[in-house]
Amino acid sequence: MFSIDSEQDIKLYAAVIRNFLNYVLQHAVCPEYTQNVMAARKICDLAERELWAIKRLQQKLPGDFNVAASTLYGGRYQGIHISNSPWAADDPNSGDFVSLGFSDPQAERIFKTAIAFAGDDALFVEAMKPDIHIARTETKSYEVVDIVRPDVKRAEEYSSVRNHKGETGFIKPLGVVHFKEWEGPGLEEEDVSDDEGAKQVPGLNGPTYPFWLEDEILHLCFVGLKLELVVHQLNIGIPFFDSIVGIYPSFHTYLLNEKMVNWKEPGKSRYQTWKRSQH
Repeated sequence: MFSIDSEQDIKLYAAVIRNFLNYVLQHAVCPEYTQNVMAARKICDLAERELWAIKRLQQKLPGDFNVAASTLYGGRYQGIHISNSPWAADDPNSGDFVSLGFSDPQAERIFKTAIAFAGDDALFVEAMKPDIHIARTETKSYEVVDIVRPDVKRAEEYSSVRNHKGETGFIKPLGVVHFKEWEGPGLEEEDVSDDEGAKQVPGLNGPTYPFWLEDEILHLCFVGLKLELVVHQLNIGIPFFDSIVGIYPSFHTYLLNEKMVNWKEPGKSRYQTWKRSQH
């Protein structure tokens, strides 16, 4: 709940809590809960690593591929491309002007390069069709269960691809992050089968949901990372997300009573009120 501007900030917050827990242990304040306090102390170590990774993820997500798909096919980034403009460069008060989103040619090159390198032949044929659109949108809660980063050879192949201006080194290599569903603050009910859109990955229990992400993002991810995302499914079967509702560490847990915060006692229906007025 405190601001995080540097890794040192996180270490300071964790140290305050860790020192308090050490005091509790040293003075045997509640010896019957020794194991619990020691477990809580381990979470301070996790927090130092994971919260700083989350801080950097907030600056990089949703990533070039997701932004490109959103730009091309009706997501939140469509039509909002802002590039470095002459007026911004000449204005001394403009500061570091950051471009937002991609132009359509940029987005198309990024998206189709991903299909060519990370997809298969059948998907490439589908992606070349003109009528590609978002078939479904929903807010989902996920937990990271596996991360597959591209190897050196594949990264070099991406770096050799030319962008829409003919320049190399601008297309970032993609890997895969596998999610499983996480019952976060409000997992939405879906009118689909339990395994729709999911895949079984060898060595992992239960269905997982693969998403393409740039390697510069994947190296910050970790197993157990939890996210709330606005996910779009294209009619050719490719999922992408362009809005991040929340990012949480592996030790983040929603308690059942938190799900009841906005719950209200059911009131009488309009029909019941009307029927009573008739008597």
